Amino acid sequence: MSHQIAAENEVPVTASTAGLTTKVVKGSFWMIVGQAAPLLASLVATSYVIALLGETGYGVLTLIVLIPNYFPYADLGMSMASTKFASEALARGDTGLEARIVRTAALIAMALSVPVAAGLIIFAPEIIANSKTAVEYTADAVWALRVASVTFLLNFLCSIFNTPQLTRLRMDLNTGINATTRIAGLAATPLVIYLGFGLTGVATALLTTNLICFISHLAVSGWLLGGKLFELSIERTMMRPLIKFGLAYVVGAIAMVLLMHGEKAILTNRYSTTELGYYNLGFTLATMLTMFSGSVVQALLPAFSRLQSADEETRLSSLFSTGVRLNIIWLVPAAGILFVVAEPFFTYWASARYAAESTTPFYILLAGVAFYIMAFMPYSSIMAAGRTDVLAKLFWLELLPHLAVTAYLIANYGIAGAAVAWSIRAVVDCVLQFILAQRIGGVRFDVVSLIRMTFLAGLFILPTIILRVGFPDRVGSAAIMLILGLGGFSLYCWRSIFSPVEREWLLGRAAKFRKLVR
Repeated sequence: MSHQIAAENEVPVTASTAGLTTKVVKGSFWMIVGQAAPLLASLVATSYVIALLGETGYGVLTLIVLIPNYFPYADLGMSMASTKFASEALARGDTGLEARIVRTAALIAMALSVPVAAGLIIFAPEIIANSKTAVEYTADAVWALRVASVTFLLNFLCSIFNTPQLTRLRMDLNTGINATTRIAGLAATPLVIYLGFGLTGVATALLTTNLICFISHLAVSGWLLGGKLFELSIERTMMRPLIKFGLAYVVGAIAMVLLMHGEKAILTNRYSTTELGYYNLGFTLATMLTMFSGSVVQALLPAFSRLQSADEETRLSSLFSTGVRLNIIWLVPAAGILFVVAEPFFTYWASARYAAESTTPFYILLAGVAFYIMAFMPYSSIMAAGRTDVLAKLFWLELLPHLAVTAYLIANYGIAGAAVAWSIRAVVDCVLQFILAQRIGGVRFDVVSLIRMTFLAGLFILPTIILRVGFPDRVGSAAIMLILGLGGFSLYCWRSIFSPVEREWLLGRAAKFRKLVR
């Protein structure tokens, strides 16, 4: 059976593992909600902000928000490092060490990011002057940037002092604080502008909501740690491991940014921004799927770290297996639906011209994105093992071959070539990360079963893909074919992907739901 990919031999899902899996799934759900709700609020608030500020004023505000974001790794990845090492301390039951690790990570982050913020504050007039900001906004923009630089520091502290919530997989608490304060800041922005406080008023409102966020994280995390968070000592022995982990994470992240977006620079240089626009529209829609898996990493990292530090290989492999299978379960229908609706969506949202140019690269990118999402599982296990150095080496080794292949394919096949190059890299990277997960991530799985399960799952939407590509005008027929395919896929999931324990759990949930309806 396919659920046996958890190990080379069947690994039973213990009660404790099932409980941890439930926490990870619930935590992932909360993280997704925490991203989606502010996104919707931003869409609403932005329309009012543009109307109140006009195009020029909105552009200046965008610049103020953007400038500090040019330094996303000024904390040297201490948010991830804090979560990884604090999770290990919690697994050993040492909450005192956990608290000291959080404080040590915060100290390192501040030592590195305060000089960056100070530089932004001191040189704000020169930065604004060199950005060709309209004269009537210059003075206001300078002070707004200085206030935003303080918010920049608070963001780092929030992402470190929420660690006790993450290590305990209390994503509900973490999401509640982050989403509520972020939505409050978004709601306050048009109000502050309407009242006449300008860009500095907006920056001050955002600083205030971020300060509330920081205080809330301190209070909740302090409660979870029984007050130990507020002691003054640090863990000197953890400074080197934290810096080593964070430095490698940042080095790898820089390479990943180039791998993710390098083809766009080559495409623009070879052709024009028009072709870039066609490509980027397909890229944006395809990579929207990664928002969900990206949220899962924040739940998986502490869970994997706890199991790896406790040397519980069976439970670790079982959780890994569950994550892989859940990804397949939701990816197949999501990819099928996007394949059917992409061209009509592009036509309605952009134009018929965009639909004609963006649909093909979108189809190609969708295949690559599926593998990119699958790689989040081994990526999390390698991170949890503390081997960010291995990931950094992998990403940098991939970079030059990827850029060379990308340049060749773009020169010969345009935006379709860019999509092919991106997807090839995603497939290769996924395979390599699964290999590394077995070797250094501590997980065991049956490779043959994994390949067979993935192949069979894809077959259920293959007729829809063929029909959609071969007969692009037959949207209705493709939709019917997809419904039939997903019906078969649902049966396949029930019989071959879900484990007996999971089927029993789902039946129990269904019975409770029927009682509730009655």
